[in-house]
Amino acid sequence: MRDGCGGRYGKAHPPLQRPPPPSPAAPSSPQQALFKLFADIKWWLPVVSTLISISLLTKYLWVIHHPELILSSLGNPSNLVAWLFFSLLILASLLLIVSVPSVVFTLSMSVCTVDRELEKRLAFRFGLIVGGGYLLLSLNLLGAMFDYTMAPGYFFPIVVVAAACAVIVLLRRDALLHSKVLELPPGPRKPLHRRLYYTALVGWLGALLAFTSVSGVMPAQLAIMTWRGGYSDEEAFGAIALCLMIMFLYLAPVLVFYLTNGNSMQRTGRAALVLLGCIFVNAMLLPALLDLWVYSAANLIKIRDNTELSYVLNEKDYPKEVFSSDSWQQESYDGPNGLYSVRAFRQFRFGDTLLICPASYRNIALKEIGSYAHRCIALSEAKVHVAAPVLSKDAATVAKPN
Repeated sequence: MRDGCGGRYGKAHPPLQRPPPPSPAAPSSPQQALFKLFADIKWWLPVVSTLISISLLTKYLWVIHHPELILSSLGNPSNLVAWLFFSLLILASLLLIVSVPSVVFTLSMSVCTVDRELEKRLAFRFGLIVGGGYLLLSLNLLGAMFDYTMAPGYFFPIVVVAAACAVIVLLRRDALLHSKVLELPPGPRKPLHRRLYYTALVGWLGALLAFTSVSGVMPAQLAIMTWRGGYSDEEAFGAIALCLMIMFLYLAPVLVFYLTNGNSMQRTGRAALVLLGCIFVNAMLLPALLDLWVYSAANLIKIRDNTELSYVLNEKDYPKEVFSSDSWQQESYDGPNGLYSVRAFRQFRFGDTLLICPASYRNIALKEIGSYAHRCIALSEAKVHVAAPVLSKDAATVAKPN
């Protein structure tokens, strides 16, 4: 043993090191994982909605054979407010269409208190029930093509009853799942209380699962209601069927969340990737292939309106020779102002850009737009005034195009 500066009283010990800081805990609940996901995607949502808006607007102008209007629609500074509103509307529509099936399905799963292993089996059975209800609603919707359909208000209770019966049948095949979900825990309870609890829970689950199916079919229902054209053709049948198939994909994210393995954050990440895939398929495939979808969207948000109106113009801004063809019906006003009106319907309006077409073409099917597209006239909405709507008994409504 040595003393002094160089002395050694034992073995040298390594310098003490600070322990590494504890890593932040991963989100342990679906709610925390969902908040983390929203914090990550808030940057790309406006970009995605803007790109989708441009694609939809461009596709519609291509459908009506006037793609040149995209420059005036987006390049005019007065259209910025309309463009912002259109983008926000597209974003809100996407979020609503995408999120409603998953939110309602998650609510139906939250009614049942089971462990993780039983949760996967329960989600699989609930997914089958939603698919069955979706099939019933789709058949009723497609039945309109053959003039055989039932009003949604009357058909929805039938789907609820079918979903409730499916809950009983599918859960009875798994005794453990049936006892954990539909039955009260053992204890001193009256048989009447147990039956009431069983009936109320089955009815509530049937309503939630049926509404999940409705939320997938509703976009296609809106497309049919707002489409102006002969939707009894074979092209419309295929378009609606494909629309129904793609809308059903919106249930995939929540099924991936419940059926895959891993913690809440890992499963939320996988569900987010599937959700992005669904948005991409719906936003890119449908506008690229189905004119019916964008045509319906244009009618729904009033970019297009086939209401027959009298548009009052000034001859100083637009000479009468612009509307000199036989398809236009003019009416002059007395006085030195040079005012006159034409009967037309609105094919496109965005900001200050207005495209009107002769009123006699307003009920022609979608696939025949090309036959009269060259007769439509693009105007500045600031220089156009709209008179009262033309009554259906007027001769302009009865007139047929040559």
